[in-house]
Amino acid sequence: MKTELYRNLAVLQAKNFNNKSMQTKRICPAILGFFLFFVPAAIFSQTQSDGWELKREKGGIKVYLRESANSDIKELKFETELEASLSSIAAILTDVTGFDDWVYASVTSETVRKVSDTEVIYYTEMDFPWPMSNRDLVLRSRFWQDPHTLAFHSQTYSVHDEMPEKDGIIRMKKADIHWIFTPIGNGKLKLNYFLSSDPGGSIPAWMVNLAADQGPLLTMVKFKEAIEKEKYKNAKLAFVQEYD
Repeated sequence: MKTELYRNLAVLQAKNFNNKSMQTKRICPAILGFFLFFVPAAIFSQTQSDGWELKREKGGIKVYLRESANSDIKELKFETELEASLSSIAAILTDVTGFDDWVYASVTSETVRKVSDTEVIYYTEMDFPWPMSNRDLVLRSRFWQDPHTLAFHSQTYSVHDEMPEKDGIIRMKKADIHWIFTPIGNGKLKLNYFLSSDPGGSIPAWMVNLAADQGPLLTMVKFKEAIEKEKYKNAKLAFVQEYD
């Protein structure tokens, strides 16, 4: 599915359209086919008071989008529930070298600098097929826990100046990610995931918005699968307080 997604984007990007009306006419058949392939679930349109619009639900994962105040590229929010300990959540989110197993399109991830047990700077490269160049990011993640609700937070943002850019790879300079895992009883957690990013390069914002949730949605599905691995499932981290 990853290759098919980017192939659609690559074909569309490679074409030289004369004006936006021609873009719209030419893209419609491709986009229709794209969504028929990728979206077997119901499509929604429901707006919340804070601007989030529910677009669809698949496999127990709700997908929301809203306009960004600072960019033409929309922000994303995902909501779902899962059964997991908070230590297992912390273990998978701090295991940088394991990201390639579940983060969509990730081909390499490595720690740049471990600031502390609860803070790390890391590098990751994302696969974009020809004719587009691969993207890379340098990110700083910080982890903390609410002392009252015991909700576990992971906040990640771009620190692109921490490493020089590489030839042939486009540096993504905007990426803000926030995971919140809140205990809701009976061994379950409610997950809220927020993403605001820009792939950079020459991909138009309207094109990015058409498929903005595909990669993160697949990441979410793989994350729920990966959390069942023994090395995460049985993890115990000193800085994490478990819920009853």
